Amino acid sequence: MAGHGSRPLRGLESTGQSSVGTAKFGRMFRWLPPAALPQTPAQDAALRATLTTLAGLMVTSEFDENVDDHKFPNDTPDAPIDIPEPDDENPRIAAGYTYLGQFIDHDITFDPASSLQRMNDPDALEDFRTPRLDLDCLYGRGPADQPYLYAKDDHVKFILGPNVGVNGMDRPDLQRTLDNTALIGDKRNDENKIVTQIQALFLKFHNKVYDKIASSFQPGEEGARFNEAQRIVRWCYQWIVLHDFLPKVCDPAVVNALMPAPGQREPRLQFFHPHGGTAYIPVEFSVAAYRFGHSMVRPSYSLNDIVLKGTATFKGKPFGRIPIFSAPPRQPTDSMTGFGEGLPPSWGLDWNFFFGTPNKHPQGQKQIPQPSYRIDAFLVDPLGKLPEFEKSGSPFASLAFRNLQRGVSMGLPSGQSVARMIGVAPAKVLSDKQLWTVRNEGENLVPWDEGKAFFDKPENKRWLAGAAPLWYYILKEAEIMHHGHHLGEVGSRIVAETLIGLAWNDHYSYLFQMPRWNPSEELLGLPASLDMLALTQWVDAP
Repeated sequence: MAGHGSRPLRGLESTGQSSVGTAKFGRMFRWLPPAALPQTPAQDAALRATLTTLAGLMVTSEFDENVDDHKFPNDTPDAPIDIPEPDDENPRIAAGYTYLGQFIDHDITFDPASSLQRMNDPDALEDFRTPRLDLDCLYGRGPADQPYLYAKDDHVKFILGPNVGVNGMDRPDLQRTLDNTALIGDKRNDENKIVTQIQALFLKFHNKVYDKIASSFQPGEEGARFNEAQRIVRWCYQWIVLHDFLPKVCDPAVVNALMPAPGQREPRLQFFHPHGGTAYIPVEFSVAAYRFGHSMVRPSYSLNDIVLKGTATFKGKPFGRIPIFSAPPRQPTDSMTGFGEGLPPSWGLDWNFFFGTPNKHPQGQKQIPQPSYRIDAFLVDPLGKLPEFEKSGSPFASLAFRNLQRGVSMGLPSGQSVARMIGVAPAKVLSDKQLWTVRNEGENLVPWDEGKAFFDKPENKRWLAGAAPLWYYILKEAEIMHHGHHLGEVGSRIVAETLIGLAWNDHYSYLFQMPRWNPSEELLGLPASLDMLALTQWVDAP
C-alpha cells in the first residue's frame, strides 16, 4: 500500500484545463465553484497550514495510545484478532471489501501507455484507455501481446506462482521474475499482499471457468473458448461490483434507485453522462468520493489460522496482527507491504477472514471475518506516515493531507454545494456544527472538542465555514448520518453513479447487453446472488 495514492494519474491534474469532451477525466459538477481558491502566495500558505492541521486531526495515534495505556494483552499496539473493537469496526462490511475497492480502482484507471506516449500526451487527452470494468489487470493486452502472462502450451490459461496456502488451501502467489517482480497486467495489484491475492483469485477464476466450459467447444477452438471464459469472468466481476460491493459501501436505497427499474433497460443516472460520447472518470469520484476506502483500512490484519501476526514491533512491543506498514529495514513477514516481495510461506489468505458478514463474537473468539473500519473522518496512524515520505518531514507523508491538498489543487467544490446540487433535503445538508463539533463513537454521536477548537480559529474558519472539502464532507456524512456503516447520500450518489455509469457505457458489459442476466445463467454452479465469499468458495471447490 505504500504507493497507493502517492502519485496522480496521467491526465488527472489537468482536468480543470482540459476539454471535458475528450479527456480521460472530467467533472460531474463542473458548474460548481471551487470550495477554496487562494489568490496569493500568502493565502496559499495559509490554506496549506489549515489543511496540515486538519490532516493531523484526521489521523489517529492509536498505536502510541494503545501501548502507553496498556490497552491490549502484552501491550500490543493493535488488537489481536480475538478482541473486538466496536468503536472502530464496521459491523456491516468485512475487511476484504477495502481491498476489493482498491482492485476496482486499479481496473478503471489502468493506463497501458508507454513512456513515450505519456510524454506526447501528458494530459491523456487523446491517448487514453476508456475506463471500463473489464479486468485489464488480468488480461493485459492479451496472449498475443503479453504471452508471458499465459501458460506456454496453449496461451489460454494464466501462469500462477507457488502455493502458500495452509490447511490444504490452494493459495498461489503471483508469477514472479527472479527478483520477485510480479508478472501481471497491472503492476499496482502487487502493492500490498491482500490485493496481490485478490489478483491471484481472479486469475484462478479464469482458469477454472476455462476448464468448466470445455464441453461447449471442439478441439482447435481454444481462441473462442478463451474469449467466452473471459466474458464470463468479466460479467461475474461486474455483477459483484454492482450487486455486492456497491450495496455494501453505498446507501442501498441510492443504488436501488439508480439501477434499472423492473421492466426498464437503462439505469436511472442523473449526473454521470458521457462527454462527447466517451465515458470518463469524474474528478469528484477519483479525488474525493472514492477515497472513502482510506478510512476503512485497518491498521493490521490476520491472514489465516496459522498466520495471525507478523514479526514487526512498535516501541519494542510485537503487533497483535500484521501491520499494513513497517519501517525499513524490514523483513517480508513484518507487514502487508508488497511490490517485489513474494508471499511468504503460509501467508495465503483464508478468505473467511476477509469476506462474509461480520459477526459479534465474544472476546476470546476470533473475530472472523475481520470487519473493516468504519467510514468516518479518521484514518489509522500508519496512513499518516507513508513509508516513502516519512523521513522527508513533509506534510505529504500524510495520506489525509495528500487527499485534502489534491482536492484544492483540482478545484473541487465543497461538500455542501454538491449536496444541494444533487437535491439533498436542506435539513440533511450537514451544518458546520455537525461537521466540526461532533464525531461518532460506536453507534453514538459524541462531542468532538478537538474539531470544535480547530474550526473556531478564525484562520481555519475563513476557509472552511460553509465550505467543507468534498472528501472530508463525504466521510463526515457517512459518520454522522450512518455511524460509518456506509456512505451517505452525497458519497453514494457519486460512487454509485460513476461505477454504474461506467458499466452502462461499456457496450460489452452485461449491464448493457443483458441487464437481467445473473451468474447462475452460465450453468456453472455459480449462485444467482454471487458475492465475493461465494466466488472464493466456487473457485476453491473441486
